[in-house]
Amino acid sequence: MKSKTALRKVAVIVSGIDEEYQNTILKGIHAYAEEHGVHVVHFVAFAGTLCSEHHDVGEYNIYSLCQYNDFDGVILLINTISDSVFVTEIVKNLWRCRVPVICVDNDLDSRFYYVGIDNFNAMQNIIRHIVYDHHCKKVAYISGPESNPECIQRYYAYESVMREAGLEIDPNLIYYGSFCSCDAADGINYFLAHNEVQPDAIICANDVTALATILVLNEHGIRVPEDIIVTGFDNIYAARNFFPAITSVSRPLFQTGYYACKTVLEAKPDTPHSNILKTKMELRQSCGCGCHAENKDEVDKDERTFRKNVYQQLNYYQVNVPFITRMSYVLAESESFAQSLENLKIFVKEFGYDRFYLCLNEGWNDQRIEKTADGQKVYFAENYTSHGYAETMQVPLALTNGIFTDLPSFPSKQMLPDCELKYDTPTLYYMIPLHFRDQCFGYCIFCGAHFNIENPLIHTWVMNVANALENIQKKEHLDQALAEVNALYIKDSLCGINNRNGFDKYTADVFETCQAENRTCMMMFIDMDGLKYVNDAFSHEEGDNALYQLSCAIKKSCKNGEVSARFGGDEFIVFATNYSEEQAQALSDAIHKGLKKYNSISGKAYEVDASIGWYVTAVSEEDTLSELITAADKKMYEEKKRKKAARIA
Repeated sequence: MKSKTALRKVAVIVSGIDEEYQNTILKGIHAYAEEHGVHVVHFVAFAGTLCSEHHDVGEYNIYSLCQYNDFDGVILLINTISDSVFVTEIVKNLWRCRVPVICVDNDLDSRFYYVGIDNFNAMQNIIRHIVYDHHCKKVAYISGPESNPECIQRYYAYESVMREAGLEIDPNLIYYGSFCSCDAADGINYFLAHNEVQPDAIICANDVTALATILVLNEHGIRVPEDIIVTGFDNIYAARNFFPAITSVSRPLFQTGYYACKTVLEAKPDTPHSNILKTKMELRQSCGCGCHAENKDEVDKDERTFRKNVYQQLNYYQVNVPFITRMSYVLAESESFAQSLENLKIFVKEFGYDRFYLCLNEGWNDQRIEKTADGQKVYFAENYTSHGYAETMQVPLALTNGIFTDLPSFPSKQMLPDCELKYDTPTLYYMIPLHFRDQCFGYCIFCGAHFNIENPLIHTWVMNVANALENIQKKEHLDQALAEVNALYIKDSLCGINNRNGFDKYTADVFETCQAENRTCMMMFIDMDGLKYVNDAFSHEEGDNALYQLSCAIKKSCKNGEVSARFGGDEFIVFATNYSEEQAQALSDAIHKGLKKYNSISGKAYEVDASIGWYVTAVSEEDTLSELITAADKKMYEEKKRKKAARIA
């Protein structure tokens, strides 16, 4: 990808772009990229949202797509990735690359640049305010993941202030979560279950947890700040405009993104390894401090904006939740992959994307089939890509210049379709994985500034597409399996022609029509000569071969819509409508001719031959197929007796 265009490119590794922390940093990255004519390619996961390890594996797999050396710089929002295994894998791959790398809010490696804040001092300030200014003695702490570097520093700050003030650090007042709102209920229930007296304050490692904590406390009849003080960290928009407004720590997220992009693109040997940005403690209602008068104009402006945004968000959900529900239903209704693509076009258009590409692993819908020792087919549903992507990506659906089309396949190492490599206008690309659990189908690419990174429904939108692919895959595999089962039900496994079930299936309706219209029908009965001799003298395997060769001669001779079947053992039958005696004789001759041809080239010590009899009659409603078979069987035995008498004579 790098050699095809003169524009510089930056890769961003991130999870959860719809959250304020991530999308504010991304806006800073985009601002610098726009000013300096830079492509930004985001490799986006939405892990941790479904509490499913298998789902997270499928999400994080998108990072394996990134060809780091094809970029001029890599920006890691590594704290958004909660799985240490994937973090280790990303770092290991980046060690091998030759481009500048910067970590945001995690000084991960001395070989990488770093931009962040002093989490320790920032958290110390807020806890000192709670302990010294509000005289809190019993202070609880809800942390994020234990392995998260920012969480570690913030927790150390909690410990240091508690020791500094001579306060007890009670393990029953410490709860480790995952930075999610669900941590609040679990944390509060843990505190209430393990402590006779409720804490004076709850320090939360981030604002998301703090907001949820207040709601959970209210459900228990506990008021904030009257009964318990609650604080957060990050100073997100919702925290500033909640009631009570959250006491928190503001951090320059936009500037962080801007600096990160600037650093990797302007990296020189003398570029400082790290840049620590300033934070500010924001004292608000959740600790009882309220808002300072000198900030009243700013607060009023923020409140007006908040009210407007709340309305817009409510309106957004009212419009788009039904849209997402309809999308899920319509895609689930699709009976085929082609129909899924047609239906998907509706929702790509309605969501207003500039350019969109559906990129699927070559053979994404293939099913591995193997044969066992006895020749039976076995289907392996687990035969799918779980780690990485296929060498070649197919593009069955693309939206470019307002027109839907399909595009030629391209190497997955290229990451983008060929047409995108020709764009010389700075573009934002979002690569989002398509998978079901850990089964990788491919990925989709959203291009352009109109892609809304704050859209809370984008993950659901993509999951709808992935689920549709899974449904189609299962349906096609099930149809294939059912076809195999049906074939076993109506086909003779040795001869490959109909068995009795198949014969009944394909003749029942036709025979009823013949009865109603008094048409002429022909039933032919064919019995192999000397099968017992072949089995006894040459083996049952040779006997099976002889039966198979007879069935082949019958199949090749039936060229005019006749229905043939193995009736059982060494007996075969053929049914036909609108047949004459002459046509029956011709069919019999053709079968004998086919057998003679085989015998002339087989080199076998035995010959394959058969006795054939047929019965032609106009049928009425009183007649049955069974009667026709019996009549033809009698004719066949007459033929067999004549042949036997001829041999004796």
